[in-house]
Formats: sequence, C-alpha cells, structure tokens
Amino acid sequence: MMAVRQSRVLKDSLYSFIAWFLNGFVSLLPRNSSMIVGKIVGGLIAILSREGRKRAINNIECSLQVDRYEAQKIAKRCYQNVGKNLVEFLQFSGRLEKWVQNDISIEGKVHIDCALREGKGVIGVSGHLGNWELLPVSLATNGYEGRAITRELRSKWLNQFVHQHRKKAGYISLNRDRSIREALSCLNRNELLGILADIDTKTKGVFVQFFNLSAYTPYGPVAIALKTGSPILPMFIIRQTNDKHRLVVEPPLNLQQTGDYQSDLVVNTQHFTKIIESYIRRYPEQWIWMHDRWKTQPKTR
Repeated sequence: MMAVRQSRVLKDSLYSFIAWFLNGFVSLLPRNSSMIVGKIVGGLIAILSREGRKRAINNIECSLQVDRYEAQKIAKRCYQNVGKNLVEFLQFSGRLEKWVQNDISIEGKVHIDCALREGKGVIGVSGHLGNWELLPVSLATNGYEGRAITRELRSKWLNQFVHQHRKKAGYISLNRDRSIREALSCLNRNELLGILADIDTKTKGVFVQFFNLSAYTPYGPVAIALKTGSPILPMFIIRQTNDKHRLVVEPPLNLQQTGDYQSDLVVNTQHFTKIIESYIRRYPEQWIWMHDRWKTQPKTR
C-alpha cells in the first residue's frame, strides 16, 4: 500500500512539473513544432511511468490479440498522443478560434440539433479517446451551452491548474462526486451534459463486457437518461494523421426501458460501452491503455 501511494505521489508530481515547465512555453510555438514537443513529452512520460507502460502493453496485447512487438508500438504511439494532448491543452486560451475554424471538423451535428429540439437537453457520452478535452471545447465554440462531469485530481495544484485552463477554453466542469444537481439543472436548461464513461472509477456502476472481459463501468449516463428522458448521444473526437481533429456525433441510443431498472442499467450501459469499444478498436493508439481498466472485478462467493 505504501509503495502504491508513493507511486501515485511521484506520478502526480511528474505531471505537475511537466505542466508547470511547459505552460507558457508551448503557447509560443508554431503548431508543427508544438506537436514534436508533445511526442517528446509523451515519450518522457512513458519512460518515467514504468508500471503504466507495462500495463499498457499487457492490456493492448490481451485486448487486441496482437503480438508483443505490435503492442509495444501501439503503446508508444499511445503515450505520444497523451503528450500531444497535454501540449494542446496548454494552448487552449490562445488558439481555440483558429483550431475550431481550421483544424476541427464536426460530423453528425444534426443529431445534436434534432435532440435539443426535444427540449430535454442532451447527454453526450464519450471516452478518453483522441484529445477528449477538445470535445467540449469544440462544442462550446460552436455555440452549444453545456457542462462536463469530470473527476477531481489528487494533486490540488494540478486540479486547480486544469480547471483554470478549462474555464479559459469556455466550458465548465462539474465535480463528479458532487454534481448531480448541477447536471440535472444543465439538462433542464436544454444544454449538453458531457460524461466520460470508459474507466474504472469509484462511482456507482455495473459490470459489462469490454474487450470480452468483465469491466466495472459507470452507469450514470443511463440513470440520468432514464430519470430525465434526455437522449444519449455517443460523441468522439479523433486525432487525424496531420494532427487535425474530427468530432463524430453518433445518433441517439435506443434505450431499453422494460421497467426492470437494474436490467435496463446493465443493457444500456453495455450498449454505449460497445460503441466506445468500437472506436477504440479503430483508433487503438489514441486510447489510455495505461489505465487499470479491469481492476475491479465481481466478488466471488
């Protein structure tokens, strides 16, 4: 337990130092140069995160059924994507308008507009794919009001730093553990509520299949949808080979509503999880394989 705590402190300190060191500097760099810096930063994180790198390779090898060499290549590109995400996050305040105009395309915007005409708001479900922080930024810059439910970071300094940058980017994040009232208010105002639902968290969840393994998954999007009648739209932002981005909005989920609440939670959570998995399979180098996704397992009697 002490070793795990020390590892977490070391990782938080590493990310805080990298963010502090790069902040300001990367905002002065041209786009191409900043992406080179991002790849270097991602490589540095991979080198210093030995356990995370090992977990990423093992997860890729098992989930995608590839050999060790291919898993290592995907893991390397995965960390490079994380580094690029960090650099782009630090550039939020200075390049948003240019990004949205020139570097981010949106497909399926009609699904948002149609859903909002129902007047019950929209629940946007996504995963930690591509540069997920750009997803709410893109929507906000396109005139969509909304909030995003996020997890508080362990490092108070880093948590404050991240919240400030999100605010500069034009969107407000809600504390995952204390945000249900604000989330419902957001939907009552007919706005967008963003939820990332692809990691093992301490929030209430159910076990569904994810890459053919039982994975504890938050059912929050489904519970809110069943309570409010708000449609769920899967949304993903994908990094392109030229480091531009493509935001894809899927049609609303056809929710099962049988009256058996627990069954409906599982079936509908499995539904959106399969959609998330399908995108990860298409773009495996853009997901966070270093996350301990299958940490929580069903209790055996």
